Amino acid sequence: MTTPGPLNPENLFSVKGVVALITGGGTGIGLMMARALAHAGAARVYIVGRRVDVLQAAAASIARPSVVVPLYCDVTSKVSLESVVSVVETDVGHLDLLVCNAGVGGPQVRAPVPGVTPLDEWRDAQMAVRVEEFNGVFAVNSTSVWFTAMAFLKLLDAGNRKGGGAAGGDGVSSQVVVTSSIAGFNKAAPGGWAYGPSKAAATHIAKMLSVVLPTWGIR
Repeated sequence: MTTPGPLNPENLFSVKGVVALITGGGTGIGLMMARALAHAGAARVYIVGRRVDVLQAAAASIARPSVVVPLYCDVTSKVSLESVVSVVETDVGHLDLLVCNAGVGGPQVRAPVPGVTPLDEWRDAQMAVRVEEFNGVFAVNSTSVWFTAMAFLKLLDAGNRKGGGAAGGDGVSSQVVVTSSIAGFNKAAPGGWAYGPSKAAATHIAKMLSVVLPTWGIR
């Protein structure tokens, strides 16, 4: 059965003409966002990540492959971020939507069972996790949110100056969206002792961005 025009998702949630970039866009939530944006009329959807083969397969799986552009990017590297900025600037010259979605789960150490798990055993399992591995979760899940937003600020500003970026200029402000997690609010971690705090940090960074970026008309 054909969906009635007014209720068609493409009409209800149209992003016609929008230029978007999604970090971690090759799998999971990021890929679903890319598909939704492409289906709803986006002019260009850049999906970035570290696994080029995964990104290319993701782009090919979307109904409008000409709209989706896979690009290598390590979001923990400012040099890599700036390289992607240059590509987007040369290609279209602006950005309407930035989705900071890249994330990793990090080391897992099961939560102790009261009255069962020996303290020494649980402590030793935690100390077996390398500091670099623990910090790496924060580098991807929270620190990269800040520097990704900073890297693309000029292109987001250019999107505003263009008139919202949508066809004909719809006046919608350029936007930054951050993918966080309920784990950032969960004190009873099931095992991701770095993941939850890193997502709490990502949430707070998003809150700070929501206060400072409207200075330049970016949401």
